[in-house]
Amino acid sequence: MVRKRTRSSRFTLSQDEADRLIQETKHAIETVFRMPAAGEHDAEFHVAADADEEDFTIAVYQGTLNADRHSMSARITRLGVPLLRLCVNGSRHTNPDGTKVGGTHWHIYVENEDDWNAYPADIESPDFVEDTILLLDKFHVIRKPHLQESLL
Repeated sequence: MVRKRTRSSRFTLSQDEADRLIQETKHAIETVFRMPAAGEHDAEFHVAADADEEDFTIAVYQGTLNADRHSMSARITRLGVPLLRLCVNGSRHTNPDGTKVGGTHWHIYVENEDDWNAYPADIESPDFVEDTILLLDKFHVIRKPHLQESLL
């Protein structure tokens, strides 16, 4: 028997609006971004939509004990709505319908389910900078900042 978790959605963004925001062409506001060192929190930079005045925050994190474990996400800055997240070598994730996804996976906003669902991601070799670029490509950021690897 599959047990479904009961959660209340935190956000009221429609699916059409979420899809539009994900697909919209964007550009980085910062020209250079230093990738965080292992375990460093709160590493973020910003991108802006080309067609309207919506801004987004890109957050990146690298694991403390395992540098091959990292995540990057894109959210609407003013509302905090998570639209897209890539978890590389992440923990086993249980979706609201009871299905399980382990290892590397995407989280994509779904109306009334926020970003709770995980979908397998086929990434051959985890590389923190390359995976960040992969998220930016999927989020349609055509002008990216120069990503500098941390010296720490």
